[in-house]
Amino acid sequence: MELARSILIVDDEENIRKYLGNSLAQDGFEVYSAQYGKEGLTHLTRKHIDLVLLDLNLPDINGLEVLKEIKKMDVQTNVIIITAYGDISSAVEAIKLGAFDYLTKPFDYNEIKIVIEKALKLISLENRIEVLERQIDRYQYGELITRSRKFYDVLDLVNRIADTTSTVMIYGETGTGKELVAAMIHKKSQRAKMSFITVDCTALPENLLESELFGHEKGSFTGAIGLKRGLFEVAHKGTLFLDEIGDMELKLQAKILRVLESKRFRRVGGEKYLETDVRIIAATNRDLKTLVEKEQFRRDLFYRLNVVPIYLPPLRESKEDIFPLIDYFLQIFNKKIGRKISQVSNEALKYLIDYPWPGNIRELKNVMEHMIITSNTEIINLEALPAEIRGLGQGVVMPAYQGIPAESQKLPDFRKTKKELIEAFEKDYLNKLLGKTDWNISKSAREIHMHRSSFQRLLRKYKLSQNPFLKDS
Repeated sequence: MELARSILIVDDEENIRKYLGNSLAQDGFEVYSAQYGKEGLTHLTRKHIDLVLLDLNLPDINGLEVLKEIKKMDVQTNVIIITAYGDISSAVEAIKLGAFDYLTKPFDYNEIKIVIEKALKLISLENRIEVLERQIDRYQYGELITRSRKFYDVLDLVNRIADTTSTVMIYGETGTGKELVAAMIHKKSQRAKMSFITVDCTALPENLLESELFGHEKGSFTGAIGLKRGLFEVAHKGTLFLDEIGDMELKLQAKILRVLESKRFRRVGGEKYLETDVRIIAATNRDLKTLVEKEQFRRDLFYRLNVVPIYLPPLRESKEDIFPLIDYFLQIFNKKIGRKISQVSNEALKYLIDYPWPGNIRELKNVMEHMIITSNTEIINLEALPAEIRGLGQGVVMPAYQGIPAESQKLPDFRKTKKELIEAFEKDYLNKLLGKTDWNISKSAREIHMHRSSFQRLLRKYKLSQNPFLKDS
């Protein structure tokens, strides 16, 4: 069911309010009316209004002032001015202030209906632009590059379930391509022409995530300076991808469950229910069954989401993908950075294959970018590999020199190697420590008798604060 378009008529003439109200209601609009400017503004603070028909000559406030206030509340609300024939100059001023159009009295319904339809088409276009901007900011489509039998099985499942309406739960470690698979499901579905929107459940605190998902009314909390449409509203008829849902707070999980069951929601601070038709695809790098047993994830939501589970293999279990991915990233970053790196040497390639890739494809991508930037030859050799891949944190004897007589070894720069050894050790130690404490910052800092702020600086240095497991208490 489509969301009903809402129109507010602000005019002190009762006959005009009744005439327009009855005509618009018969055409399926949700109609509100107000005799005074202040009354109209009150409607706008309590309800979402798509379009306002505003008379310039009101008994309490000048219509231009009402228009200014409307635009302060929600710049997306379109306003059509109604004015007497002899007051065209004020109507022109209203256009300058942001009104969509104006009509002069007397008018017939067909005339005003044409203008209303134009305004509503503009609203739809603006909403699509908003959707596209969100997608550009958060996601870019790409093709899944694989030679892995395990990933071929995933693709086969994607093809079978894409055109259904079932919810999908994607499991996989960080960097395995969960968002890419979710986008593929959307792209192959009947919703492909509508919006695909991603929300990172770890990126915002609970109150802001709730506002991001459901929207909010003006003044519903500190900082809510205007009306905001939420992602459930913007993604109507499309797909909403809830990334890292395992980190969502229990209170918000309950609200997600209600939306899945009722297809309705309310904005934060709102009274009116809005209907939504959205397909949910969720993803996590955590074991939801374990979280359910620990009462950290709702059992009923788990079963509601886990209709079609998809498991993505880590890169260490599909190492045949490393070769095509290296070739792909060479092309991408050569073009992006303006380099002409032709290949990775066999010696360096061996280390790339043997490395366990805890950050999976995302880590490989970052490593390739690093090597293409720093390499001073057309072939990426061993020296271009980051220290942790060369195993410099595993001991003073570097793997690259094992089996070579000491008198034949050409030693690397002392300061550079010392720095790499220390950094490799610190990064490896931090990873193991955070894994031990379930990525709890405060607990980790206490364990090694370090001040919390100093510990956080180390995390930022090695970019570990971006890990989705990271907890702040």
